[in-house]
Amino acid sequence: MSEITTTDAIGEACQTMTGIVRAAADADLDSPTPCTDFDLRTLLNHFAGTTTAFAGAGSSRALDPDDPWGSKVTLSGDWASQLEGNFAQIAAGWSRADALDGSIEGSQMPARALGEMLLIEVILHGWDVARASGQGVEISDALGAEVLRCVNATADQGREFQAYGPEVEVAEDASDLDKALGLASRDPNWTR
Repeated sequence: MSEITTTDAIGEACQTMTGIVRAAADADLDSPTPCTDFDLRTLLNHFAGTTTAFAGAGSSRALDPDDPWGSKVTLSGDWASQLEGNFAQIAAGWSRADALDGSIEGSQMPARALGEMLLIEVILHGWDVARASGQGVEISDALGAEVLRCVNATADQGREFQAYGPEVEVAEDASDLDKALGLASRDPNWTR
């Protein structure tokens, strides 16, 4: 299996999720999602906020001091275009060779850790949007391996901070994406 850098993985993840949100543009925003506390509207507002924060950090090397994680961001009527714009800005800002070097102003985490968190956020919540809108997610084996590596490194901390619930067991021969989903408290077989 070929390997992929985190910066390349971010670009591939954003490209994949652009197609997912475009296909979900007419979805019922009251639909349930794999995030048990979020309907699709709530999930999309959260996703718009975090992707706005990461997009800004990628281009300016700083988090917004007034709203570092995008909690004040709300979706516009054309939420799919808003997310697509965020993905394009993320891919551009985080694809530089030095994107994961040093630090991001306003974050206590090194830029590398923030970039890995960004990759997890885009893939997991993109998958959530896909499943809530009845879509599957196809990613390369290399991207799946990088996502699994990043989730493996942070799963315990994610549970400690209640970003993840209990691990969902998956088959030993499951794809790396499915293993990452299980580690992040998602059932890869979840359907609406």
